[in-house]
Amino acid sequence: MNTLDDQTILLVEDDVKAREIATMILEAEGIHVYAAANASAALELFGVHPDLDLLISDINMPGSMNGIQLAQRIRHDDPSMRVVLVSGNPQSSFNDLPTDILFLPKPFDRRALLGAVQASLRS
Repeated sequence: MNTLDDQTILLVEDDVKAREIATMILEAEGIHVYAAANASAALELFGVHPDLDLLISDINMPGSMNGIQLAQRIRHDDPSMRVVLVSGNPQSSFNDLPTDILFLPKPFDRRALLGAVQASLRS
């Protein structure tokens, strides 16, 4: 049995193609995915879907909130939320990156994405 079956992920990515590809990869593993294009849409989904196991968010997104701020906001309401933050910028370029999250550099492939999800869900 796949260890990722029955997991529910909130995926936040402003790039349509990247969001679609990541969603397809995750759903192929039996993961239920709620996808959002920005932090505002993600917060709406979070508000109506309390069954989330993991947040995966791009850091740099348009709008009033970036991925780091989104993770902090969601963790305020659900301190146990596991988080993977994604960026094409190096991890060292973010001073306010939470220490207990997993960072996934872009571009990533199927193996890297699924590895990050598995590592986060095990923690």
